Amino acid sequence: MVYLVLGCGDVGFSIASKLKESRADVTVVDIDKKNVERLKKIGFRAVLGDFRNPETLLGAGIKNSEMVFITSSYFSVTSEVLKVINKLKEEFEIDPVVVARISDDGERDEAKLLGATDVLAPPQIIADFITNMEKLRIMVNEKRLRAIVKTMRGKMAIILQRNPDPDSIASGAALKLYAKAAGGPEADLIYDGEIGYSQNRALINLLNLNLIKADEHKVDFGEYNGQFALVDVSTHTNCPLPKEIMVPKIVIDHHAVPSGEVRALYKDISHVGATATLLTNYLRYGFVDIDPATAAALVIGILTDTNNFTRGATPLDYEAFQYLMQRADADIIKQLQRPSLSSEMLDVLSKAVRNRKLVGGYLTVNLGEVKERDMIPQVADFLLNLEGVTTTLAYGMVGNHIHASARTKDVSLNLGEILKKAFSEVGSGGGHLQMAAAKIPLRALGRVSKRSIRREMDWLVRQKFLETVGVVKPSKRRRKRSK
Repeated sequence: MVYLVLGCGDVGFSIASKLKESRADVTVVDIDKKNVERLKKIGFRAVLGDFRNPETLLGAGIKNSEMVFITSSYFSVTSEVLKVINKLKEEFEIDPVVVARISDDGERDEAKLLGATDVLAPPQIIADFITNMEKLRIMVNEKRLRAIVKTMRGKMAIILQRNPDPDSIASGAALKLYAKAAGGPEADLIYDGEIGYSQNRALINLLNLNLIKADEHKVDFGEYNGQFALVDVSTHTNCPLPKEIMVPKIVIDHHAVPSGEVRALYKDISHVGATATLLTNYLRYGFVDIDPATAAALVIGILTDTNNFTRGATPLDYEAFQYLMQRADADIIKQLQRPSLSSEMLDVLSKAVRNRKLVGGYLTVNLGEVKERDMIPQVADFLLNLEGVTTTLAYGMVGNHIHASARTKDVSLNLGEILKKAFSEVGSGGGHLQMAAAKIPLRALGRVSKRSIRREMDWLVRQKFLETVGVVKPSKRRRKRSK
């Protein structure tokens, strides 16, 4: 991000120093020659000149700056600079976030009327600098996203993660709302895998969403003219976007992933507890009205992915949650938080508790034949709450496949990579750091009798998983394969 700091008094120097400490690209403009020379000696990029002059601002690089701080202590000077910046915005079609220093609250409204995106008082600048910078960074990101969305024509495809959860579904719905409000295209929500959990299905029904299953509807991705957005997923690995479509337009995700693996015209991979938090802030700072149902869905997305603020929650998640709760439909939240539990699911949970096996914090359970696939991740979630458990793996047979779901509280693990490594040779596996899934065809077991099928599943799934995470030594056993 490129910053321009106008003025180098105490406040200007404090801001510039904080930015430089974070290795930001920052340029300082000041009319005092001694100040400029001092700045250059200590490693700053500094420009001498009157920042009320448009030529000075152009020479300092305002056309490439994404955030401008006006730090003059005189509001009359700030007013002049804001007017000059407004003319440059119009002339060069630029739209940086502009933050103006004010001396008292009486100047707040006037500064915003003159075009300031936000205002800061000197005590705020120093005491709450990091918090305010995060807020301002979000404003910059929102402007970037809006600029891209406005260029889109026709239809956009919003691609959700495989087997989408509440965070993915709510975030996709929020991006669709944002795109329409920003003057962008209509959007389709596309997924693959299954819509598991009664909570997920209820969420879709309450929002009246039409999710398109990629393989079932034989989606023609060519119809979207390259207008793709990945939401709650950042690479091709865990979503239906074809690999030949190399670069989507937009990627918004909160899951950690090496930056080199993510390619997009616009990408926001932020360290927060839920993607719903990021989308809430786009709607908030884009001044988009959030309807009560969408607000409720985003609340559930945050609560689900942070496990009710006990997993990976950040101050931004708390702030987004509070913002949403003022707008959300409380009845919808209650309905989504307490989905009905079928008698079949109770039987599966009972079986899971009886058959669980714990090795060094790793709890595994073979569920045998399971009626519905989404029961398996529910078991993995439930067992993670047991005392002494850090990681769970639940697996069972559904139709002609073995499905496995893993969950962990251990931040040192990357379950997506672990399941990919463990099962890529016999099936498929992948996901995120703290939750992942695998799918293995039953034929991978070879020719086995019904009586021995559970034992063979344990060897193929449980043993391989524990070997991959390093809890047990590799088995020397070699099974005979059917030809």
